[in-house]
Amino acid sequence: MSFNLEIFSLVVCLTSLLGLLGFIYRKMPVLAGLPEREVFPIKRIKEDVQENLKMSAKERLHRFEIFLQKNLQKSRVLFLRADNRATDMIKKLRERSDKRKIEYEAHWKDVRFSFPIKKSKAK
Repeated sequence: MSFNLEIFSLVVCLTSLLGLLGFIYRKMPVLAGLPEREVFPIKRIKEDVQENLKMSAKERLHRFEIFLQKNLQKSRVLFLRADNRATDMIKKLRERSDKRKIEYEAHWKDVRFSFPIKKSKAK
């Protein structure tokens, strides 16, 4: 039994390895055609800094306002979602509380009527 399991495991591993090698072999031309990338793109960072320095104060302010507007909209949506979830939770808790209250009152009603009521004689 374990010998068959070992053979099966070996076949699965070899098939997987061959599949990976075939995939890599097919993608080699695509990988060779890609341009080399710098590990730390100093040139691009310098260009970005120079471009930012050339911008006028109005442009920088406008970009900052757009950035601020986008982030405020995202935070607003986040808080609205949280508020909606809290409202749903409160609603569920109220429903559960009402249900328990009805069960509690029904229980004591049953207990009260399960004992015979003794009528006292008027003196």
